[in-house]
Amino acid sequence: MSLDWEGLRTFAHVCQTGNMSAAARELGVNQTTVARRIARLEEWLGYAVLHRDGRALAPTARAQTLLQTAMQMQDKVSDLLAREPLDQGDVPSVGGIVRLTGVDAILQDCVAPHIADLHQRFPKIALELIGANRNLSLPQRETDIAIRLARPDSGAFHIRRLGYLEYGIYCNPNGQPIAELDPNALPWIDLDDFFADKPEQKWLADHFPDRHTLGYANRGSIMVSMMTGHACCALLPLCVGERIDFLERFADYRPDGREVWLLTHQDKRHLPHVRAVIDWLGAILLDGKFITRL
Repeated sequence: MSLDWEGLRTFAHVCQTGNMSAAARELGVNQTTVARRIARLEEWLGYAVLHRDGRALAPTARAQTLLQTAMQMQDKVSDLLAREPLDQGDVPSVGGIVRLTGVDAILQDCVAPHIADLHQRFPKIALELIGANRNLSLPQRETDIAIRLARPDSGAFHIRRLGYLEYGIYCNPNGQPIAELDPNALPWIDLDDFFADKPEQKWLADHFPDRHTLGYANRGSIMVSMMTGHACCALLPLCVGERIDFLERFADYRPDGREVWLLTHQDKRHLPHVRAVIDWLGAILLDGKFITRL
């Protein structure tokens, strides 16, 4: 009997997502097809591969080794397809919509300004940028590529660490000489408490524990607008602060930054238009100033 690759692949996705409906979304099929593939796999093997563990589906004890094998096969096939270089003769024909989600600062200040370059290289690719603080789901196909500031614990996607997002202490001097200003004495605009556990916010709390905060926001662009018209400080990514004419950076401070991770759906990273955008992102984001190589 021949190898049931579709069954093994489907089995791996069900175990990764915990249910058949989510696996169906990942695979681009309906739930009935997933159930039929699992049933065919069990018939092929002669034993059950799934059992319900609480609210989620999980591999049976006998199928644990099978799951490891299925995931290794999945990774090897995905890596092989992704490493296959694009034929330069095919570049003009590479096209399609690629959805990219990430934090506003990176999309707005590190990606969007380079869209003309992407269009020049790949005229038929349309890049859809989705800036959001919530993480759109790769497994549920809400996006093709995601830029994250933390490494996810698990998921059916390929993970690549790109670099390090640099931060700085910025001030609106409001007409005063920056050399005469002290960030300890100035009021601040801060990120809201939702971000209190992030590395850069912990650094800020450690170095400026007694700062007086005038206002809070959940996005760097809003924080910048709130700094207009008065002398005050804020902790901002360099890619945000360096683009604002009225802001100046206190060069003596080196806040902790954030690791930048690139995530791609396992079933999409080999597609020519998705691969083209992945390679392009790696080239433009590691600029050595805003996002540095680790």
